[in-house]
Formats: sequence, structure tokens, C-alpha cells
Amino acid sequence: MKKSILTTLAIFIFANAFTQQKWNYPATPKIPVYDTIWGKVIQDDYRWMEDVKDTEMVSWLKSQADFTNNEIAKIQGQQKLIEELKSIEAMRSAFIIPVSKAGGKNFYRKRIPGQQTSKLYYRTGSNGKEILLFDPEKYVEGKVMDFSASTSHDGSKLIIQMSEQGTETGDIRVMDVATGKFLDDVIPHSYGRFAGTSNTDIIYVDQKGYDVHNAENRLNRPVKLHTLGKPVSSDLLIVDAKKYPELGIEPRDMVRVEVPENSPFIVVGLYTALSDIRLFYAPKSELKNQKINWKKLAVLDDEIQQYFLHGNDIYFLTTKGNPKFRITKTSLINPDLQKVQIIAEGDAESHIASDAITQVKDYLFYSKTKNEVTVRTYQLNLKTGKSTELKTRLKGNVMAFPFGDNHDDNEVHLVNIGWNVPYNFYSYRPETDKLTESFLTAKLNYPNLENIVAEEIEIPSHDGVMVPLSIVYDKNKLKKDGSNTAFMQGYGSYGMSAYVPALHADLIPLLNRGVVLAFPHVRGGGEKGHEWYLAGKKTNKPNTWKDFNAAAEYLIKNKYTSPEKFAISGASAGGILIGRAITERPDLYKVAIPKVGAMNTLRMEFSPNGPVNTPEFGTIKDETEFKALLEMDSFHHIIKGVKYPAQLITTGFNDSRVDSFIPAKYAAKMQDLNGSTNPVFLDVDYKAGHFGGSTADERNAQHAKEFAFIFWQTGHPDFQPKK
Repeated sequence: MKKSILTTLAIFIFANAFTQQKWNYPATPKIPVYDTIWGKVIQDDYRWMEDVKDTEMVSWLKSQADFTNNEIAKIQGQQKLIEELKSIEAMRSAFIIPVSKAGGKNFYRKRIPGQQTSKLYYRTGSNGKEILLFDPEKYVEGKVMDFSASTSHDGSKLIIQMSEQGTETGDIRVMDVATGKFLDDVIPHSYGRFAGTSNTDIIYVDQKGYDVHNAENRLNRPVKLHTLGKPVSSDLLIVDAKKYPELGIEPRDMVRVEVPENSPFIVVGLYTALSDIRLFYAPKSELKNQKINWKKLAVLDDEIQQYFLHGNDIYFLTTKGNPKFRITKTSLINPDLQKVQIIAEGDAESHIASDAITQVKDYLFYSKTKNEVTVRTYQLNLKTGKSTELKTRLKGNVMAFPFGDNHDDNEVHLVNIGWNVPYNFYSYRPETDKLTESFLTAKLNYPNLENIVAEEIEIPSHDGVMVPLSIVYDKNKLKKDGSNTAFMQGYGSYGMSAYVPALHADLIPLLNRGVVLAFPHVRGGGEKGHEWYLAGKKTNKPNTWKDFNAAAEYLIKNKYTSPEKFAISGASAGGILIGRAITERPDLYKVAIPKVGAMNTLRMEFSPNGPVNTPEFGTIKDETEFKALLEMDSFHHIIKGVKYPAQLITTGFNDSRVDSFIPAKYAAKMQDLNGSTNPVFLDVDYKAGHFGGSTADERNAQHAKEFAFIFWQTGHPDFQPKK
């Protein structure tokens, strides 16, 4: 784009032309582009923003960031919130997440309160000496690296995949655990794992480049095999579309090759944002062949969402025949998905939770849940086929932690959570039915938990369907006269249950100030099983935000809060929910914080991460799906002169999932057309990607910024701007 063209147009067309002039937003050019799609003319005044590396766009984002930072800095009370968040962090002994158990060693991430990042440690057994393996603050001077880790079968080698500032795209490095030193091998812009029981072979996905704004890096990604000590240029191509046209791999597909330790077979999975996956398999002995004889295992109509291998058997999580999910089993010697054995299944009261299934050496752990609120966890003995329910003394829900591979034995990590139960880990051994505290179990000292209560109710939506709603508050601070500030969050996509009962420590400052927290479990999520998900997908997507607005109406009608005290937020695909909630019912809310949100769904498929998500949201290439995308597009539902709530719209410039132009276009149009004097700020974080900052200070500052914005707009006297 020529700068001179933009400069000329900007002289007479600005995005703040209509806005009541309380806020002197940075000038934004409007250059209309017209598309005719399925007979409908679509006007887009901000198409020029979609090249986020264009100098005009870079300059505009910087001006918005500076403007927002300057205005937000005027809000008092932020430093007090930061100090409060730090003091809450100090009330637990450590933040620990298990990574793997291999070769008699336990690997885990740990952050001590006061430290900026979690570091990677290991210890032999449960009581061995703790040894630091990797400190992400010291790997590169002056940088903090984001990282993930996995181990080889015997625990002698460690893969560390590193990236910068939220990009989620980085290099694979391999560490020798005994020495704590990195090997010379570097696999660029990739992610992967050791192959089966090998300590030298790595199966990885090549993303081809580091630029999160380059769509080509997320298309046609090959899977390769690297052997330690050999040049990357000689790596063996395992799977891609050109080598295996018979697999029907599409450019958008995410291809995963699993080489399990406990099975003589290897499996290829083809993934998109769609829950269901396509599967192929072959004998493990063919892994290093120049050509592997892949056999078809599952097609989309088989409705397979997850699989687990044990010897010659394969277990599936599927919705085939039961929308509340089933766990089924067949043999890979002669698989027949039409004659599978049913191991467990959901019923009228509960469904199998898709995100709470964990496998160890001889057991598979799974959970049944009602509305994702109450949970019962079971252990399946893979040798005997017998399932038994876990019984523990712990308050709250107890589930097997779905991460933390165990290559050695049957020990599993159980996570204990609840609305007033801070998350914690315990060790459990199914052979002895013994639950114990371990080095993963943090010591906690949170005060006032006995006063935090939760109401679990169901409220009628626009069409009479009953929607679960969780309401959490301090019982000593609730006044049901409409005077409480409320903060409601939602998601409603991918069949995910984003807000299960859990005490998030960063929300304690809100509870301490009498804020009512609300979590409507809207359609599009997985809270009531697969049908609940489908009822909020594509053409059914309006149910997602209509359920959300119905929950708001309930809270207002029953005096938990009032429109002038009501704040809402949702992230990523939750941006669809928040954007359409306020464009359809702006009268219900005072504050909206769409975070890294999908606010312009008509243009999502033209972003780097868009193609893989078309099975979830739709494509403009299909007339019906185009109409659905237009209906869920918040950008195209902003109407000139309507009085919209105050908004803090966030984006991470390094976001590889929702490109920055998507929230930016929405913010520009909202600043232009908003008929109220409520502020509309675009918060651009240049150190973050989709999941926020890398350090504790960055995350605390962001929480403080958002909370202060809410309190300012809802009238809290301690958070008014400096005069």
C-alpha cells in the first residue's frame, strides 16, 4: 500500500468523525472496500489494516497503544492491585505443574512466589534432590523464553521447545539430563516429541518459518523424523500431502504422528478445529521406511475425538451413538469400528468430560460430569477391563491431570479444584487406591475461603432452553439491591468447557471488593455434551450470545447487579460472544473487555490461523456458512449512533491464533461509530501473543489494568482517574 494514498485519504476521512468528542482518538483512515458475496454487498472501511506489517498499520497500532497506555495510566489504584496480587501469590508455597515421569525421574515446572517465570526441574523419585534444568530467563541475555518440555523414554534426554514473546513458534533444543547441557542439535521453527522408546529419534512438525503473520507457515506442514547427531537437512519425511496423496491431507490440516511406547503400531491423525479427527495406522516397524503402508482407521463420520493405545488395542472417545460420549475399544490387529466394545458412556444426567482423560501404564482415567460442575472420576484397568470410581477425602472436584506423561508406572497426578478450592496436586496409585501429598502439593494460606460461595442454577434462554449459570461471591459482601459490580465471563466454542469450577487467585481482589462473578455455560461449549456444542456452532451460533444475554438479564432482574455495574469479558473465540452480546444488547452492560477476540469472523479465514478454523466457524465459500459468519461478525454489527459500553479491546502483536488486525479493525470502527462517550481503548501488547505476557509482573500488570478499568467505569471511588 502506498503511504501517499493513505495520507491523502486520511485528510478528509477519519474514523473519529462521528464519535462524541470526549476522547481524542488517534486518526484512522477509512478506505471503503466492497465485496459482493452470495449477492450481498459487504462494505469494509478498514481492509487496509489487514497487512499488520505495513508501515501505516504499524504506525497506527503504535499510536493506539500509546493513547491507551496514557489514558489507562491515569486510573488510580493499579499499583495497589498489583501489590495485592503479589501478596495473594505469596500465600501458596509454589506453583507447580507436572511435565513427565521417566527413568525414575520426575520432571516438573515450578515457580516460587516472587519469581517471574516457572523453571524446569527434576528429582529422582519423589524425595530426591531437586535439580534445576532450565531457566527461561537465563537462556538468552535480556530475553524471557516461553517453553514447553517433554522427555525421552528413559528420562536421559529432554526436548525443550522455545519461543519468544508469545509467538508459540520456536526451535527444538535437546538437553542431556545428566549434564544439564544442550546438544548441538537445533530443529528450527518446529515442535515434536521423542518417538516411542527411542532416546535418539524425534518426530516433529516443521512450521517452515517464525513469522506469525505469514499464513504459509501454517499450511502444508510436514512431519519429519530427526535422529540426534545428524544434520536436519537429512531428516526423513514421514508424512505430508505430496508424499501420501491417498491420505487426503488438506493444506489446513494439522498432522500428528504418534509413535507410542506401549504399542507395536503408529498412528497418523489429521486435525482441524473440528472435534472429530481422521486416523490412519501402520506397524511401528515401518516407521523409517521410505514409504509407509498407511491403512485407514477412522473417518469423520466415525466421530472420533481422542484415542489411546495399549498393546494391540486402541481406545476411542467418540460421540458415535451417544452425544454424551462413549469410550470404546477395538483391536488394531483387525480393527472394526462398526463392532467396537463399549467401555463407558454418558447418560441422561452426565457426560464424559473430553478434557479429563489421562493414560498411565496400565490404566485409563476418565471423568463423568454434570454441566462440568460436579465431577466423578473413574479408573479403567486396561488389563482386566474393570472400571471403578475414585473416592477421596478431598473437598471439591478431583480429576486426573491430562498432562504430565508417565513412562514408568501407574502413578497419576490428581488435580483438586473448586470455586472456593485453590487448585492443588496429589499423587495417586490405582493398584493400592492410595492418595498422598507429594512434592507437587503446595502449601496454601488463602484467607476468607469459607465466605466464598457458589450458586449453581439454570436459567431460561431466549428459546426456553435451560442454561447452567454459576454465580460466585463473598456471602458477607453481597447486597441484592443492584449495587454490586458484576463480572461475567464466557466462551462457547469448540465444545470446550472453559469455566469449570476453579478458584482463580487473580480474581480474589474482585471478590474482596464485593464483585459478583458469573459464568454462564452457554451453547457452543461442552457443558452438556456434544449436542450442546452443536447447538452453538455455525448457523446455531446466535444461541451462544443469546444465552449469555439471558444470564445477564437474570442477574439484573434478581438484583445481583445493574446495567451500570455490569462488566463482561471473553477471550479468543469468546470475542464472538462478547462482541455480539454488546452489539445486540448494549443496554445490559457498562464495560466489555474482549481479549484477543475473533471480532471480524468474515475475514478470519484470510488470517494465518483462519483456514484450520473454518470447520468450527464456517467459510464464505458456502452460502449458508457465509450468512452464519456475517451474523456472528461483531465488526459488521456496529451501528452508527448506538450507545455502546466502555471497552478495553486487547491484542498481542505476536498472536499466532487471532491476528492483531482482527481486534484492531473492530476497535477502529467502534471508536468511529459509538454514540456514547464511553471510552473505547485498543490495548496492544508488543511482548505478548495469544496467552498474555511471559512474566509474573506482566500478567499482574495486565490484570490490574483490566480490573482498574472495570472499577473506574462502574464508579468505584478508589479507581477514578487522576485530576
